[in-house]
Amino acid sequence: MPENTTAAGTQRSVDALNTTDVRLHRVCKAAEVTDRVTGRHFLHAGPPIDLADIPGPMRGAVIGGLLLEREARSPAEAEAIIDGGGVSISPCHDEGAVGAMAGIITPSTPVVVAAAGDTRTFSPLNEGIQGAVRYGSFDDATIGRLRWLGDVLAPALDEAVRASEPVDLAALVAEGLRRGDDCHNRLVATSAALLATLLPGLLRGSADREDIARITTVMSRNGHFALPFAISAAKAMTLAASGFDGSSVVTTMAGNGREFGIRVSGLGDRWFTVPSPLGTPVLLDGATLDDATPTMGDSMTAETAGFGAFAMTAAPAIMSFVGGDAAYARDLTARMREITAGTSTRFLIPGEDFRGTPLGIDVHKVRATGIEPVINNGLAHRLPGRGRVGAGITPIPVAPFAEASLALERGARS
Repeated sequence: MPENTTAAGTQRSVDALNTTDVRLHRVCKAAEVTDRVTGRHFLHAGPPIDLADIPGPMRGAVIGGLLLEREARSPAEAEAIIDGGGVSISPCHDEGAVGAMAGIITPSTPVVVAAAGDTRTFSPLNEGIQGAVRYGSFDDATIGRLRWLGDVLAPALDEAVRASEPVDLAALVAEGLRRGDDCHNRLVATSAALLATLLPGLLRGSADREDIARITTVMSRNGHFALPFAISAAKAMTLAASGFDGSSVVTTMAGNGREFGIRVSGLGDRWFTVPSPLGTPVLLDGATLDDATPTMGDSMTAETAGFGAFAMTAAPAIMSFVGGDAAYARDLTARMREITAGTSTRFLIPGEDFRGTPLGIDVHKVRATGIEPVINNGLAHRLPGRGRVGAGITPIPVAPFAEASLALERGARS
């Protein structure tokens, strides 16, 4: 493969990340978007993993999924189904989906759907940071809340989306960065802007007054509510950046709690993996590192698309949540510029004189510099049903990026 073809492919990936138009399409149940989920086949976060190998919080989320679908009447019955091989799972990323944390998606899971041309991507609605299936919780309150999100909130928001002007999700992220979010682990301003955008459609819709009051309360009190809107958009951008000959741009980063994997534009759907890292997180009171599951989730699609930890200088307030200080944030963003192939023209950082965020992780640059790409992520307890234990900034080992770089070089020489 000629060198100029490689450079051209990489530039095409960067251009796609930088310009792909993504709109909010729907808010509905997953079964309305994909036929790849059933009562006994679920999607999960990260690279492929056997059911027998899933970590505790993912097992808890599968239990929650079986309860949500009423395939099991109790956690014990759900565990028996799992242990008997009655459930199958496959990666969200294989279906155009991204799932935060455990990422379990079932037919009844309420999801946000983004559209980029004919491409549809989706991500589960955010349940909040306490009592969430994505963190492996499956108690009655958690399942009841998720059912309400699917049966009441999702249809009302779907109606509001249809009644509103098209919502530009890339612009939503860009505005969030201007207002002090990183749009991965801090989305306070982004969630408020989303509520303001959809509220007129909600008020004009068919939901009754009490439902609207509860919906707006849930949205306004959950500072992470906009996360699936941001990462479903990021998934659409990274899909648009995929499949260019010779491109060294990373298009997928994801963890399943056992392995962390990447995929690269010029190498198709091949995964390059490493044991999931843990980093140095900020833990909840009483939690220890031994309690935490290593990195799990698809939400680092944010960093893959040029925001999240790659825009830390836009969100100084997040440092108290994930650890570090403003100087550390500036250093992180500066280092990410050394391993990316471009600079965003729409994701701008006010504190850097509106310079664009680092865009398009380049596996050749990671290999050459030895600089580890970083993500910011939540952490779940290693045991099913225990929920969230903290959050942090996690460096991803160089190994899978270097392996992908060498694979591209071998392809170029063949």
